[in-house]
Amino acid sequence: MSEHFNQWLSLSGKIPSGLFNAMFGFHGCWQKDASTTKSLAYDGWFITLYNVELDRSHIGLQKHVKREVPSAWYPAALA
Repeated sequence: MSEHFNQWLSLSGKIPSGLFNAMFGFHGCWQKDASTTKSLAYDGWFITLYNVELDRSHIGLQKHVKREVPSAWYPAALA
């Protein structure tokens, strides 16, 4: 079942993701969790609220932002 979740998340392999572990309350070594679990089930719906897509474009900072951001990192000067 962890492989199914990984495919849903576009991940490869059978090692459970954090989402999978959180859904079923796993918190130990994944091999031990797998050996003690005989069957898993979930009942619910996954609803996508929105998708975010960013087009690749040349985005630059405005001149007033460039002037305000220091070119070097001096914590005392930023305080």
